[in-house]
Amino acid sequence: MTATVVVRGSGSIGQRHARVFRRLGADVRLWPVRPRPAIGTDETTGVPLLDDTSGPSVVAAADLVVVATDTGRHVPDALEALDHGAAKVLLEKPVAATLSLGAELAAHPRADDVWVAAPLRAHAGFRRVLVDVHRLGGRLSAHVWCQSWLPDWRPGRDYRDSYSARPDEGGVLRDLVHEIDYATVLFGQPRLRGACLDQDGPLDIAAEQAATLLWSTDRATVTMRLDYVTRPSSRGIVIRGAAGALEWDVASACVRWIDALGAVDQLTFTEDLDRDAVMATQARAALELHPSADPAERHTAGAPATLAEGLAAVELCDHARQR
Repeated sequence: MTATVVVRGSGSIGQRHARVFRRLGADVRLWPVRPRPAIGTDETTGVPLLDDTSGPSVVAAADLVVVATDTGRHVPDALEALDHGAAKVLLEKPVAATLSLGAELAAHPRADDVWVAAPLRAHAGFRRVLVDVHRLGGRLSAHVWCQSWLPDWRPGRDYRDSYSARPDEGGVLRDLVHEIDYATVLFGQPRLRGACLDQDGPLDIAAEQAATLLWSTDRATVTMRLDYVTRPSSRGIVIRGAAGALEWDVASACVRWIDALGAVDQLTFTEDLDRDAVMATQARAALELHPSADPAERHTAGAPATLAEGLAAVELCDHARQR
């Protein structure tokens, strides 16, 4: 039976979701937020369009609704999809701008039917790290980073007009919350020890341009650097313990194991270099599994985060801003 997927929001990420689900064989409809002159087919993706008249009835029969709107709309759009009767929701990150703004969704009777997008979990490289980290043994130290240049994110669009630049929706903590999410999967729930947020920098925006975090868990001590102000871009993690070190370079899709004597074993996961392929892994898992599935099954499949996990990441961001 063909799955029915509705993508709410027709920006670049919404169009990517629509394209990926369509390639998986789903019956996909795109429901833009901004009114279109006429209902027809999206020029970029070729996906049929819905409007505010036709959208609710299609959502009611949908197997999955993807919410890919601006952060400020995430919670109301997810609530609307659940209340209309969609079987599951895949909500883009972050769940909400703050934990308190996500409370209504968390309290919904069908909150367990909500996924939160976490495509780094779908990388084959990450899933290898998730297995190999246990080889390190004992207490660990880790450094996680995601550093890039915001003006390069959306060529042809002024970055100052994007949600990333808005202090109530953007900033590196919300934009790069995926790093917080996957580090929590690896090491457990964090206890924030310190946070330094940089509002000043080379970008003319009101949101924070950089953040440096320190936290601990029962298993590890973690430092994290997130910023919009670095060229060339770099993204990855290095984990160290008594048995050696484990590194994941996201950009090159390489995972390296360095043993206690310095010998290196490197694997390259070329499938991770195709963003649509990674998104397809997440999309397939979101359709085939339920957020209540066993965590090991979800992690093996590259599934998204649960709503509770997505909100936990937002809560850490809130704590960082309060320091």
